Amino acid sequence: MLLLVFVGSVGAALAAFEILNALIEPAIGRNRLGLYGALEQDGASRKRSSLDAVLLALWPERFDPAHTRNLPDVIDMLRRAGYPYETPGEFYAAAIRDFILYLVVGAGLAAAMLIIGLGFAGPIVAAIFIFLGLRHPYARLKTLARIRAEGMVSNMLIGLTVMETLIASSLSVDEALRAVGSLGGPFCNLMALLLAQKNIKSSEEAIAVVEQHLPDPQNTEVQLFLRDIRAEFSQQGSGQLGESVRALRQSLHRSVVEATEMRAALVRQRAGLFGVLAVLGLVLTIVLPYLGIAF
Repeated sequence: MLLLVFVGSVGAALAAFEILNALIEPAIGRNRLGLYGALEQDGASRKRSSLDAVLLALWPERFDPAHTRNLPDVIDMLRRAGYPYETPGEFYAAAIRDFILYLVVGAGLAAAMLIIGLGFAGPIVAAIFIFLGLRHPYARLKTLARIRAEGMVSNMLIGLTVMETLIASSLSVDEALRAVGSLGGPFCNLMALLLAQKNIKSSEEAIAVVEQHLPDPQNTEVQLFLRDIRAEFSQQGSGQLGESVRALRQSLHRSVVEATEMRAALVRQRAGLFGVLAVLGLVLTIVLPYLGIAF
């Protein structure tokens, strides 16, 4: 009980400080703590909250990029997710905000359960929300990577179609990659990255950088395309890339058509199931009152 009183007192003190700080800050122009805040993109300083500072001081291995142990994993997830945060520091700042939100909600629910006499369930609820707050930023990156991988297929089909047309028109591979990179999308952006890296690095290093940014390293079509690109660059323009792109585009088109047909069949099955359930519910609504059963 004393521990709960202590935690509640600290929380109330922090909340009062932040409220007074928010009221006083417009009058003095900028908060004195803002000098120690993170920098925004335009160079202006951003004030950190007191709870941010407490979390950084108590758990630097989780929220401080300078002390965390999973920084390589975070950088890898940022690459595969398409850089929703420009730097790892922005990711950890968002992780702190998410954790504070879940922490406040969990503490509120635990306090409510304590008030209504379910104090034994309060710590369990708080622990669940703390766990969710710690995992939510990483789950968001994985979700973004999965969405990017799903969009890779359709965007790759568009990019391969354009590349096949341009190569058939006697354009060079670099010019075709530049045109594809200007289209936008997960696959086309990777082609722009490949061309940019090729201008400053060797072809092998450029392809390795692209592989690091793949949302799904197990994507067979993308790996086959990178293999053909590697062979084209190593052979200094053998002229076989056009045939490889055509065969890969046709295979990818068949895969997209088959996946679309499978989704359509699944939708039809669900629609039929819903229809059967609706008819069954209508029949039961009509028959049950005559059997003396009412809801």
